[in-house]
Amino acid sequence: MRRYISHQFPNEIKTYISLILASLLTVITIDFFLYSSDYAQHLFKQLIADKPILSFAITPITFVLIVYIAKYFCHYVQGSGIPQLIAANDSRNKTIRQQLLSFRVAVGKICFIFLGMLGGAPIGIEGPSIHIGGSIFYGFNRFLKLKRKLLIHSLIAIGGSAGLIVAFNAPIAGFLFAYEEIGRKLKKQALVLIAAVSLLVYVLSILYRGNEAYLNDMSIHTINYLLIWQLIPLAILAGISGGLFSKATLYLIEKFISHTKARVILIAVFLGFVIALFNYLSKGQIAGSGRDEVLLMLTGEQLDLDFVLMKYFATLTSLASTIPGGLFMPSISIGAGIGAEMAQYYSNIDFQIIIMMAMIAYLSAVVRAPLTATFVILEMSVSLHLIIPGLLVAFIANWISKQIFTQPIYEALADNYLKLTNS
Repeated sequence: MRRYISHQFPNEIKTYISLILASLLTVITIDFFLYSSDYAQHLFKQLIADKPILSFAITPITFVLIVYIAKYFCHYVQGSGIPQLIAANDSRNKTIRQQLLSFRVAVGKICFIFLGMLGGAPIGIEGPSIHIGGSIFYGFNRFLKLKRKLLIHSLIAIGGSAGLIVAFNAPIAGFLFAYEEIGRKLKKQALVLIAAVSLLVYVLSILYRGNEAYLNDMSIHTINYLLIWQLIPLAILAGISGGLFSKATLYLIEKFISHTKARVILIAVFLGFVIALFNYLSKGQIAGSGRDEVLLMLTGEQLDLDFVLMKYFATLTSLASTIPGGLFMPSISIGAGIGAEMAQYYSNIDFQIIIMMAMIAYLSAVVRAPLTATFVILEMSVSLHLIIPGLLVAFIANWISKQIFTQPIYEALADNYLKLTNS
């Protein structure tokens, strides 16, 4: 048994030193990335709150710049970044892995997300954080020159896990995401190394910036387990909404593929104008990741159905443009909006519980990773005691979404990624 486990770990001391350095660099880099992105989105929101008409100039110009530069000069930084990690981990081609994951890609991702947030794009930071983490860890392979396939692919999964852990302060969710999505084709014994380094990243993250919950502490809220069945309609609604979102996203991305520079610019202007319209109507409320709006809803503030619809279609439009940007937090904010609207129909369950369950259900329906969706929300809100109702709504929503679109969105994007980026 000892020999079997030891075979899954590196043999050289320099590899362990590099893993520690990569973990520390990931924590520092992503913390800077989160701070700069947060600053950029709040700067845009403050500007648009006073002069919403400016969104019609700022947002389209931003979309054109990002789409054009990313497509012709900075390949492989588009989208959330999670499909790139999946494609890199599934590929046996070293050249492809180096194109999808590198220090250069990580720097590009940080710059483009900052610009996108500054321009009012409704994008998140978690997928990019996962891409950055994977790029940093795989970048260290230049010094390590690992040759065993298990260790190389474990390195990519570790980086993705680290990115999610640092972004959301959610160690269990980070590890589960590596298992459910990034490293789903890895041999199960690789999870030992992934778990060990993920724990190291979490400890370093706490030491570097503290252990504050990403969302509000909801640990005081509980649910009577006899009422869990009442959450089923909520899970069904979220499952349908999330499944349709994924199907529409992939359809629009295929439709907007362009082979000429003029059409690339025209499409970017059009999609940027659509986002600008939503920013104008919401006074910047749909811009950015959506975390601020989730925090408001958890404290009882109503943002109404308008916010849910605008965030839903704005996020869909942004993803269709292929600009760099994450899907997790925008999806969580849409789920929170659904929960806030549905909460008025529940008299025996706290509205905070309804909102959290809706966030879990909708995120699970969109990304089709029910374990990750459950734990990331519960860890962000310090509510792991709600694991049973959380898993219930997650798996129901996941099943509903699967009936609408069979293949998970990140897996589908990974399959088509090279075709999309080389066009």
